[in-house]
Amino acid sequence: MPDEFTYIKETVFQGAPHTGLPSMIVRGSDQKLGVAWMLQETRVSPTAGTFTLKQGSKVIIDNVPCTTLGTAVTPTSATYDILGADTLSESLGSDYLEIWTLTPNPATAHGLGPPVEFRRSASLVLSALWPMVNDSDLVARHSRLDDLLPPAETNWARYRELAWEILNRDLIKKGRRPELVLDSYALIDAHVYKSLELIFRDLSTLVGDGRYTEFAILYGEAYTAEWEVIQFRYDRNEDNAISPGELESGSPSLWLGVPPGFPSSVVKGG
Repeated sequence: MPDEFTYIKETVFQGAPHTGLPSMIVRGSDQKLGVAWMLQETRVSPTAGTFTLKQGSKVIIDNVPCTTLGTAVTPTSATYDILGADTLSESLGSDYLEIWTLTPNPATAHGLGPPVEFRRSASLVLSALWPMVNDSDLVARHSRLDDLLPPAETNWARYRELAWEILNRDLIKKGRRPELVLDSYALIDAHVYKSLELIFRDLSTLVGDGRYTEFAILYGEAYTAEWEVIQFRYDRNEDNAISPGELESGSPSLWLGVPPGFPSSVVKGG
């Protein structure tokens, strides 16, 4: 049996399908949640599993058996079917926590047997933020882009999906909750720029053409610059409606002087 350090180091938990983001649980809707457990690049097949959902110290779903347990070849190691009734009366917010407790099958976990607890943050939302970019938006920038598809790829979806994950994580880093952004269209250019950056960065490793590196740098810089001008309506009061005064910028403002409407005498101590 591997020691504990090896066990932790070689264990990977992912949401399934993998998004690299907190779970977005839509309030009042039936939804399937999933987790994938990998050990040394091999999917672990649990023999038992439970699911718990908490908001702060409040337990919403308490240690309930998982709906399904996967095998080494299924995309998920375990799933839980959450019912709309479970969340219908709960408050919206980003302070939810999923707790998955899985017992591994020794045959797929190198002899490991003790249950393992995996925690994942979650938000209870009215609606998730959906992308609006497809391949045609990328081809509109580079008409011969499809001629550059890497081997085994039939479209650019993998790059677009990764770019969307990065964009959402950047929103979170900037203090914005993605599910509260009401204007998806405001993120189109940023999504296109990040997708093209990832595409040309990958092409530069496959072909070694300096032009692809230049394009990758170009679109990486365009993505960074786009955050300085992005504006969108932001549902601060979470009423699923556009209200006056809800316009936000992509990057939070930093006031070095006296904010508008703030008495200067207070700042000066007068």
